[in-house]
Amino acid sequence: MLFENFNRTKNGYCAGVALSLLGLIAIVLLNGCSADYDTLGVSDYRNLEEISFAEQDGSSMVYSAEHSMEFDFVAPPESLETWDSLTVENIDLSHFASLYLVDDKIKEFPEDSLELDSLAEKVSYSKSALKPGDKIRVPSSHVVYVVVVSESGKKSIWKLILNVPESEKSSSSVKNATSSSSAKKTSSSSAKKATSSSSAKSATSSSSAKPAASSSSAGNSSGKSSSSSLGSSSSKDGKPVESSSSVANELLGSSDSISESPAPRILSLSIAGKSAEFDAGRKTFHVDDLDFRTDLTSLELSEMELSEGATANVEVGESYDFGVGIQVTVTNANDESETYTVKAGYQLPGSNFNSWKGDYVTPDSIWGNANTILTTTEKITSGSMIGAKIQTSSALTKTASGSLYTAVFNPKGVGTLSMASSSTWPDGNELLDFGKPFNARPEFMEVKFSYEGKGDSSDIYILLENRTGDKNVNRKSSDVNKLVASAWFRSTKADNTGRENPDVVSVSAPDENGMRTLRLKLQYGEPLAGSPIENSSTFNTKLESSNKSAINNGLVQGTGDEPVTHIRVVFASSADGNHYKGTKGAILVIDEMKLIY
Repeated sequence: MLFENFNRTKNGYCAGVALSLLGLIAIVLLNGCSADYDTLGVSDYRNLEEISFAEQDGSSMVYSAEHSMEFDFVAPPESLETWDSLTVENIDLSHFASLYLVDDKIKEFPEDSLELDSLAEKVSYSKSALKPGDKIRVPSSHVVYVVVVSESGKKSIWKLILNVPESEKSSSSVKNATSSSSAKKTSSSSAKKATSSSSAKSATSSSSAKPAASSSSAGNSSGKSSSSSLGSSSSKDGKPVESSSSVANELLGSSDSISESPAPRILSLSIAGKSAEFDAGRKTFHVDDLDFRTDLTSLELSEMELSEGATANVEVGESYDFGVGIQVTVTNANDESETYTVKAGYQLPGSNFNSWKGDYVTPDSIWGNANTILTTTEKITSGSMIGAKIQTSSALTKTASGSLYTAVFNPKGVGTLSMASSSTWPDGNELLDFGKPFNARPEFMEVKFSYEGKGDSSDIYILLENRTGDKNVNRKSSDVNKLVASAWFRSTKADNTGRENPDVVSVSAPDENGMRTLRLKLQYGEPLAGSPIENSSTFNTKLESSNKSAINNGLVQGTGDEPVTHIRVVFASSADGNHYKGTKGAILVIDEMKLIY
């Protein structure tokens, strides 16, 4: 009666052996337990330790404070006058961070850390992250710029100096280019002073207002000014100072013309008063922490800051359907454009698993388990972590999986004598009403977990559903429950080895509490080939039990475009626990589940 978490192909359950009714009941209840949790914050780390190239001669010289690296290379083959491209051999940077080539022309690479940070936020970069085996074209300047993007979207820019062997003529050209660059640096410095001087005059004479300031004011199509100025400002003593944005814009430019407009960009954005995070890899701004069950179909775009002179196809102050997500296109004066996805959503209450009432996660309106007779799910405190410990137990040769799920156990009040009969209940999941009302469309689910399966397999999964009815317990024959999206992890080991899991994006190394971070990518529409959902009873719409109290949790495949009405999240220490199968002592620990939009 406690097997709720996983729909498994039934290979046959243990035939009944003469057992005491009370023992059978305890076991069945144990099997009904399922577990599910997941959450985790994202990392801001964006350190670049080293890059190496296949053509490199010796080690690189790393100047961490200046954010630069210098490389020497072996002589090119006789067929080449010099290296026209270089092959990336190794990249060593912060975990979960990615490295991209900068697309913009850099007029001057700053030395000040604040200016470096500001420039990093301004530059445009390649859509695909660099990886070993990629080739980098060697520009005539022999200088390449790269940007490290953290998991949270924060950036760090680096300068790579490529000392490639070349002909005397080419070397001379490089020297001239270097001299020219130095001259430009001096000129740029003078331009900064001139800008400050101009700003000072602006403070005393409105007629000397700079056109750039007007362009900044028109930064978004709504005509509303953004939250931070892109022009110059004044300090407390009245002296003009440059904002970090204007400094970064000055450092960016074209090698042909410094009057080119900055690349079109969204610098910051807020939805319903909540600041959005930027995911550089997906080019997505997302808000993940609105109030539970917020109406996502009509939310206000409350703030948006664009690069200087850019406009957008949306307006601040207007409302949009951020639940599905909208495409925001930003265009600059050169008619160049960039398109971003902007989405919003919310978390499941109690999904950090810090709040408990006895052996039950609160609020129990969201989370349930089958601890009615035997406790297989309980609170665990270890180091800095508070989470859920989900353990498989056994009694009288029967296996009972621990579990935690968004479901209600035995809502029809089936008696213990009936539940004790495995012939009456061949699939313990039919004693559960799975799913809770939910209307958001997350892209990822993250959860911290550890697993000691002793050869068993754990299950962690999320299903988004579209239902014509509400609860499965009162489901009518005419009701249709469709699968909108799914992501499923099933593994014998916590490091995700030994079993195919195409829905898994990543599994981190253990943290200080021994917990790994699992990231699952939700697949909207038909599940990916090889997903563990294929070996489950998710799509079984015909009940295995003939008992009139059996609950039909089966789904039919949807297109993925249907509105989401319910969410099913399950965590279980034994993947086949609903069929009375598992290994005694298998332990799944979960903490901090998070939905990412």
